[in-house]
Amino acid sequence: MSQQVYTPGIGNSPFGNVNTNPQSSNYGANSGYSAQESILIAKAIKKALFDTAPKQFNALKLVFEKEFVEYNNDEFEYLEYGFGRSAAECNAIVGAVAAVPGTAVQQVIAFTAGSIPHMGIDLILVYPDGTKGIIKAIAGNNVTVESQTSVGLPATAVGDIFSIQSTIQGDGMDTFSNYERLETVTRYNYIQLFLRACRWGRVELLKHQNSGTTDFLEADKKEKMRQIRTDLFNSFFNGTRGEFALANGLPAKSMGGIFPTMQAAGSMNANPTLAGLRAAFETLAFKTNHKAEGGVRMIYGTDEILYELSKIFKDPGIRYAPSDRIADMNLTEYRLGTMRFVPVPCELFKEQSCFPKDWARRMLVIDQETVAPVKMKGLPAMYTGTTLDRGANGTREGYKDWYVEANLSLQFNNPVGSFWIDVA
Repeated sequence: MSQQVYTPGIGNSPFGNVNTNPQSSNYGANSGYSAQESILIAKAIKKALFDTAPKQFNALKLVFEKEFVEYNNDEFEYLEYGFGRSAAECNAIVGAVAAVPGTAVQQVIAFTAGSIPHMGIDLILVYPDGTKGIIKAIAGNNVTVESQTSVGLPATAVGDIFSIQSTIQGDGMDTFSNYERLETVTRYNYIQLFLRACRWGRVELLKHQNSGTTDFLEADKKEKMRQIRTDLFNSFFNGTRGEFALANGLPAKSMGGIFPTMQAAGSMNANPTLAGLRAAFETLAFKTNHKAEGGVRMIYGTDEILYELSKIFKDPGIRYAPSDRIADMNLTEYRLGTMRFVPVPCELFKEQSCFPKDWARRMLVIDQETVAPVKMKGLPAMYTGTTLDRGANGTREGYKDWYVEANLSLQFNNPVGSFWIDVA
């Protein structure tokens, strides 16, 4: 039976739409409206939570869909070797020696210490002007060079670059003039462990499961997945190899990422203004071109900086069609001579919660074939799990943890075949 007596339309009704508001209503909570709330009305809440995070994270797909390299340990080494020959740099001024008909002439030239290991007797050197000479002896950094018969030798200057043309031998020799052996470069990295988790009290979790008004539990799990993928992405590009001491005192290994590895290896780079971007890009592209004709390099950068780069290329670009289909993301490729470049929008670079602010103006031009993600053998690259709570499981914990765990590192061969540009 109602205890409320009222006359409709008089204005003193305790009911009506103005007073039909759910508890904790924004309208009802406004003291200026004098509206009432009712326990009989449920809040209108959209079941699905809306994700407002940016979607332009294609680089995540490009990086992590590549096949992982597995190692037995959380520390690994990998070896590489380069072209196997280097030019020689002159370190002294030596006067010209005139030709003597029917015989050869000699010069003693000081070369830089870094040039000597690449030189040996009976190798043909090419002077900057094209003159040829043969190495007759090496003593310290001093190299005795002899001309061809009846030919003179030109003057040299500090900084002159000599090419090493070839070996040469005569018929019937019973000795070998020079020996060499493959030299390797050893690189190493650590595998880093990653973790994101959330904890729910036993009853708290049941309340959300029984009375939840949205898909909050699933959205929370999805957010943990996205955040750990972002952790992986940030570390893959900007992680520094080393060790950290955790809050509990345990040491933890951190992985070295693409950019710090390039820095340590001495990869070429430039810091041009927008006006000088074209010249800088072209110079670095040709100087670091270690790929076969038609090889592809990826350009990672924000939409803004890649748009500036797109103005350099005269043609509108063509559809990039990778042979393995992993990177089939409607990307466009550009041609520079026989080289191919594929811009990959990477909006995380301008997110200061992930990268320092100078990354917003950075382009990383990477030979993707030399880069591979690494994981430890026996551990999935990423996996989720739930801990036991008190109840039928017989444990004491009155809570349940949901977690996502990952392990990741990087193998980056020949980082000097890649370069970066910071646009001022």
